Amino acid sequence: MTKILKFPEQKKIVVNSLRQRVFYIGYRYIGPMLCQDIQHLYLKRKGKVYGTRWWSIITYGKYNEDDNRKYSIELEECEENDVPDMLDMFKTEKKLTFKELNLMGWKGEVIYSADIISLIHKCYNNVIFPKFVKPLSKGQFGGTSVMIQSRGAINRLQEKGCYSFTYYKDEYPRGFIWMNLPQVNDNEYKSVPVIPIKKFSEEFYKKNFIKR
Repeated sequence: MTKILKFPEQKKIVVNSLRQRVFYIGYRYIGPMLCQDIQHLYLKRKGKVYGTRWWSIITYGKYNEDDNRKYSIELEECEENDVPDMLDMFKTEKKLTFKELNLMGWKGEVIYSADIISLIHKCYNNVIFPKFVKPLSKGQFGGTSVMIQSRGAINRLQEKGCYSFTYYKDEYPRGFIWMNLPQVNDNEYKSVPVIPIKKFSEEFYKKNFIKR
């Protein structure tokens, strides 16, 4: 006999207030293939133990078929910083964002050692961008300017401080510049071509500009 699963209606996560402690986070399939059930999951904000907040994944169900009511059943618990990893273990159909977690009262730290892979150009791999510059678009690497300038600019910025920058001709502030930016999990800086979001302040310019 074929078992027909009724897909639950997608629910938008709504947080009424910080007094709310239990939040619906989606559903997952449990049981063997072709005989699966749908299990609804909830994230519960628990109290603090020695100053550390604890969270848990719970569901509601009966302990046995003779029960007349459903109970809160805790499936897993963890410290606050480990909540993203715990959520990943259960793989619900909906992925929570960090913004949604913050609305639920989560104040953990995101600690990942994996590389950040750029979707623009490989030279930006692992680079952390400040708010005042942005990367070049993929099309801007098609010409020869970036390639021609790269060796000289990188040598000029070598062993200089974070946010030190240089440029060629009259590129600044209308074109791209070369700047030392920090990298994830690395104490060194990487010299990459970037575009200023706006003209730098006079103080920032004097402090960080490296002349040819």
